[in-house]
Amino acid sequence: MKITLVDLENVAKALSIKVTYDDLKTSKGGSCRVMETRRIIINKYLQNVDKISLLARELGNFDLSGIDIPDHVRKKIEKETEPQA
Repeated sequence: MKITLVDLENVAKALSIKVTYDDLKTSKGGSCRVMETRRIIINKYLQNVDKISLLARELGNFDLSGIDIPDHVRKKIEKETEPQA
C-alpha cells in the first residue's frame, strides 16, 4: 500500500509534532525543538518521495508505542530508521 505525506503527518499530529515545509536552501530538513514545541521541518522543494522518506526517518526517532499507526505506515517508518548497511 502506498504511503502518503498525510499518513505520516497524521502520526506526527498524534505525537504533537508540528510538520512544516519551508525553503531550506541547502538542507533537506530534520527535527528540532523550539521552546516546548517539537517540530519537523522539511525542504519544500524536495520530491514527494524524499519528503516521505525524511519524515518517516525523523518520526522513527520518537516513541511510537501507544500510538495507533496503520501497519504499512509503521513498516515504512521502521524501514527508514534502520541503519544502512
